[in-house]
Amino acid sequence: MSHEHFTLDLETKSKDPKMVDHAALEPWRRRQGKAEIMSCDIRKPDGSILQFVNDDQNLFSYRLRSALAEMKGHVCWAHNTPFDVAWMIADLQPERCGNIPQEILDVKWRDTGLLTKWLINGQLAETTRFSLALANLVKTFLPEHPDTPAFIEMKSQGYKAGENTAYWLERGTMDVKMTYELAMKLIAKVPVDMRAGLLTEFDCIIPVSNSWINGFRVNQKILEENHDFYINAKSRIAKELGVNEGLFSSPKQLGKFLFTDMALTPHSQTPSGNNGTSKGDLMWIEYKLRLAGHVDKANVIKKILEAKEASTIFSKYVKTTYEALEHTGDGYIYSSPRIFGTYTGRMTYSNSTTSKDFETDEKTKFKTSIAMHQIPRKAKKVRQMLEPPPGYKVGEFDAAGQESRLMAIRSKDPVMLNIFQREMNFHSMTGASIIGMEYETFEECRKSEDGEGHYTEARQRGKLTNLACNFRIGGKALSEQAFEKYEVMLDSSTGNHLVKTFCKTYRGVPQYWDDVIYESKTAGYTSAFGGRRYKLTDWQTHRWATESSAIMVPIQGSGASMKEIAIGELMRNVPEFNFALDLHDASFGYMKEDEAGRIFKEAEACLNNIDYEKYWGFKPPIKLPYDGMWGDNFADVK
Repeated sequence: MSHEHFTLDLETKSKDPKMVDHAALEPWRRRQGKAEIMSCDIRKPDGSILQFVNDDQNLFSYRLRSALAEMKGHVCWAHNTPFDVAWMIADLQPERCGNIPQEILDVKWRDTGLLTKWLINGQLAETTRFSLALANLVKTFLPEHPDTPAFIEMKSQGYKAGENTAYWLERGTMDVKMTYELAMKLIAKVPVDMRAGLLTEFDCIIPVSNSWINGFRVNQKILEENHDFYINAKSRIAKELGVNEGLFSSPKQLGKFLFTDMALTPHSQTPSGNNGTSKGDLMWIEYKLRLAGHVDKANVIKKILEAKEASTIFSKYVKTTYEALEHTGDGYIYSSPRIFGTYTGRMTYSNSTTSKDFETDEKTKFKTSIAMHQIPRKAKKVRQMLEPPPGYKVGEFDAAGQESRLMAIRSKDPVMLNIFQREMNFHSMTGASIIGMEYETFEECRKSEDGEGHYTEARQRGKLTNLACNFRIGGKALSEQAFEKYEVMLDSSTGNHLVKTFCKTYRGVPQYWDDVIYESKTAGYTSAFGGRRYKLTDWQTHRWATESSAIMVPIQGSGASMKEIAIGELMRNVPEFNFALDLHDASFGYMKEDEAGRIFKEAEACLNNIDYEKYWGFKPPIKLPYDGMWGDNFADVK
């Protein structure tokens, strides 16, 4: 095995003296001319080390292409590989959304960080916050290696990127040596049933790396409009209520206003014993006030809710966008991707670059983006200000009913499977069961209502029930979730009825809960399609949470596998669809506007004809379809 594997490490530095704290950590700076690759180290299969330094940019790029060409068809390991691949794409392809260099596509990229997380993923790693830094992995998994002490000592030295060139050149050489040793030690530990999923994740490295340096263009005019809208909303409501604007973002001030000045009764207390002022708390207080006939006070709470939402959106998405744009300097914001971001395998993003001062140990964060995955659905103008690069459209593909379909497959519930095999309306089926009606009759009545009426409302309750009940929930919790998330008022008895109806209609689901908890206790882990595991150790101390993880990971982890399969399939079969963002069960990408229609259709056909058997080892008994849209900005498609 060892003779087939290369290892690569890049050292980078800022070209701008004002950016030494962060530019070397931002691969998109390469296209700005603000940062560069300083050196490249490659450990070859025979154990020799190739190192070349960037003394001349054109010569360096030529040598990089040549070195990559030598690795064609072979495996190449790195640590935090998306970082290195993003830098190499930016170095060899100056055009945003330009074709990914073939020399990069021809290499089989692997990542020791991802490999390690696949092996250790579990409750213990989560609770101990186990570090995936290369130095910590070498210390943990290679304690007997003769070079480990020197390597740990070298990594602990505090030099900024580009400072003390000799140090960084030595570090690059040591990194590829120890990365290789780590990879060879750990790859042998991967169980057979995990290998397909791990390789699927590795296939995402190139398109995800490319998305990092393409970024998101910000429409400055709409950003200004958002600034004025949300600032004015806060100011207007503050004047109407005769309060200071700071009240809306201060739990202490708001608590005094509500529970002392207005003498209201709190809905709940925080863990520290203070009266709750969260959105959910305020919604319940407003509801109770209206129920008691205190309309004026209820309207005050409603205005506070509006102001709090405006304050949150302004702070998280408007103000932060300005901060990010000031930092990036090119009209784009850049989110740093984390391929294995959550324990279920979902991707996450960082919206800042963190720089550490080794003398004081203090960390500084530089905003590079916004929390893309947290933008409220109602804040359409925030999504509207995010656009693809000039000359491109944005496309989005959503895995339709993903968790419900995966639950049907995993639980083998015959009713659920029949619904999806016959392409029936899943939410209508549950709605019909809730009111005790045959499905066919229910659908006839619903369709005759033209979008509004008793049966349409029953279907909405069916949808709410389906979304809430996959992973165990009580009637009271469902009623609270319905109100706080969807503004649907249900009493606890109705919530109990919905839960019981779901469990009675889809009997295979509660049976799945029992089975997977038992199986996970026996095996010591729960797993998803594709083989990703989550080790469970807290059965005694956190029984309910551990059981919930046993139930949830096989479904959400399989959703993560679907996402990674989709990203890889699109890169191989429709390379003109430039992957841009993963968001829950949807994938976004950029397409040249003059060919967007064709590219979109090809991408849609690709996703709806995936052979899951080669990834999961079985053919799903139902379809796993994707729906899509495309448009001028992110609001047009989501």
